[in-house]
Amino acid sequence: MRITSNTIIRAALAAASGVALALAFPKFDLNLLAWVAFVPLFYAIDGLTPGVAFAYGWVQGLACYIVSVYWITITLNSFAHLPIAVAVLPMLLLSAILAIYTGAAVWAGVYCSTRTRIPFVIAFPIIWAGIEWLRSFFPIGFPWSYVGYAEYRNLELIQFAEITGVYGVSALVVFFNAVLYSVVFGRHSRRVQTISLGTLTALMVAALAFGAVRIHHFDHAPARGKLRVAMVQGDIPQSIKWDPAFLRSSFEVYLKQSKIAAHENVDLIVWPEAAAAFLFQPTDDYPAQLIEDAQYRTRLLAAARAGGTPILFGAPAYGFQDGQPVFYNRAYLVSAQGRVANYYDKMQLVPFGEYVPLRAVLGYFVQKVAKGFGDMIPGRVQTIFDVKGARLGVLICYESVFPDLTRRAVKHGAEILVNITNDAWYGDSSAPYQMLAMAAMRSVETKVPMIRVANTGISAIILPAGQIVAPTPLFRRTSEVEEVAYRPERTIYTIVGDLFAEICFGLTIAALLFAWLRPTPPQTLETSTIASAAGMIGINGSG
Repeated sequence: MRITSNTIIRAALAAASGVALALAFPKFDLNLLAWVAFVPLFYAIDGLTPGVAFAYGWVQGLACYIVSVYWITITLNSFAHLPIAVAVLPMLLLSAILAIYTGAAVWAGVYCSTRTRIPFVIAFPIIWAGIEWLRSFFPIGFPWSYVGYAEYRNLELIQFAEITGVYGVSALVVFFNAVLYSVVFGRHSRRVQTISLGTLTALMVAALAFGAVRIHHFDHAPARGKLRVAMVQGDIPQSIKWDPAFLRSSFEVYLKQSKIAAHENVDLIVWPEAAAAFLFQPTDDYPAQLIEDAQYRTRLLAAARAGGTPILFGAPAYGFQDGQPVFYNRAYLVSAQGRVANYYDKMQLVPFGEYVPLRAVLGYFVQKVAKGFGDMIPGRVQTIFDVKGARLGVLICYESVFPDLTRRAVKHGAEILVNITNDAWYGDSSAPYQMLAMAAMRSVETKVPMIRVANTGISAIILPAGQIVAPTPLFRRTSEVEEVAYRPERTIYTIVGDLFAEICFGLTIAALLFAWLRPTPPQTLETSTIASAAGMIGINGSG
């Protein structure tokens, strides 16, 4: 692609589009920007070939992800002790890889609309939702910054996620952008503009009406049961969390907070991910070299028994696979009698943090963030815990950003979700706020309340309609006691899963095949990607 002034202008528009979209997410929370963020990108790709449009889509994605996941640099600098100049490289590499998805969506939208009679305004939202779904598992699974998450506070609008998942919200926001561009800049025929504008209006009205009805229902529907929960936020700095010299003092923080909470007649005490920073095993069968870990285990069981209250907490654990020791990121439930009731092994591990993808290729080059135990092993079974008749499904940290994983926990019987996490890695960056927003969408999709307990915050209760209740400040040691009501309800999304997104992806593949097999049509307003923007601010199709 020849570098010209037009190229620079188009690239600047694409980058501005990406930055605007990133600012719509937490902690910036300028969510109104999401409704116009794609307009500069559409202007930039106007009249271009699919290949060139891919490049500008990639620029948009790169700008968006750099602003969204900049916190990776902070994590690597603070805890892996990499110089900033080095720590920024993995963040840039990840952003560049994720931007390929944006470029691919733009390419597919342009390719299909130029070679078929499918207007771009219709094709692109469907393709976008399908590509977001693909990103949730391929190649390693990093479903960050879905467009729909920008609207997590727009409760009336997002309730239909209980049918489509977050992917439907993303598609609606992108469709709004496409229609806005088509109408304001006169793209497509008058007929296409009228139909798309009418469809958008109907969808927005239907979504808002549906949302109002559902929120009213949950505000007034009787609960099947209630659980009084104490959320213990220990605020243990990541710099000392795994330091043996601080293990005793850190553990005492949780014991003290739990003793106070037990006097408030709570039904359950919840500690964050890896709050027990020692190897906690299901039984007391420890080798001699781990006698200190066994002693801490005994003290934890005694604390639950003395307080007469179950404790749900995170801790590392070890086992053996093929004769070799392996480690798990685990959640335990200890009963009020001081016995291990059950445990759950984290199934969705953090790439490059808890395991290294393609270790044979990347192992020599990757500086992992996590300390202590080498590669972890994923769990295979979604455990459902029982606490005083309430059925709890646990999500450990990163797992809360995966819609289908959460859905499966609810489908297996969870009536309350518990998200234990350690967000101390991220400092005061946007990451803890982003994680909270994504967790809130999980409750909207499944209509199941969530107890979210973080080491340094943000801990909160999330109601079935997505309201965030009693959020704790970052970096404050506290115990928050809240009552959680739950109801037996299964949403369409809980039953059918990612069907909406899968259909969008299937339609994308079908449209691409149809476009590939179809002879190239003559260039018209109806079949162009979005008709040429020649004559506007001096940008022509030479890009």
